[in-house]
Amino acid sequence: MQDWKVSRALLQHLRRAGPVPGATSLSHSGGHAVCATAPPGWKIGIDLEAIRPRNVDGLAQWVCSPVEREALADLQGEARLQHFYRLWTLKEAFIKGAGLDFPADMACVGLSGSPESPLLRAPGGAWQACSYRIGSDWVASVVWQAPQDRAADAVAPQWICLPACTLPPPEPFGRWRSDSD
Repeated sequence: MQDWKVSRALLQHLRRAGPVPGATSLSHSGGHAVCATAPPGWKIGIDLEAIRPRNVDGLAQWVCSPVEREALADLQGEARLQHFYRLWTLKEAFIKGAGLDFPADMACVGLSGSPESPLLRAPGGAWQACSYRIGSDWVASVVWQAPQDRAADAVAPQWICLPACTLPPPEPFGRWRSDSD
């Protein structure tokens, strides 16, 4: 099934279950889709990517900060590809959740520091983010920002699969929070 059809089917399923108040973010890749929802007043973004060979150096020049490019250059093989997709999905999730410009703002958000202990680079405000490995073939990231009068500390993404979903369960691949303003 085409990606856009999968994501629309997921959104229709959610809407049949009841109204989806607040913010919604949708992503699709390789015939699969994910949707993130949040209460009214929140900002949320999600991205899902099928891991496949890419021109990591070429794309990194385009979307990564110098620190991110250096971290990628220090990695080899599968670790390099996994870290690239973690960066890419975080960047895409921020583009959606924060209403940033694609592709112009991709280098402005992501991770700084080493791949072993990265720090979140987010737009202004207090953001949180989680990345997940889904089997060996997928990476997904979700970012969210609660309104200033609401604490988001206790929030953790929950995965709910449709009955026909054949993806393996997600494994945490990082969780971060940014400083306030």
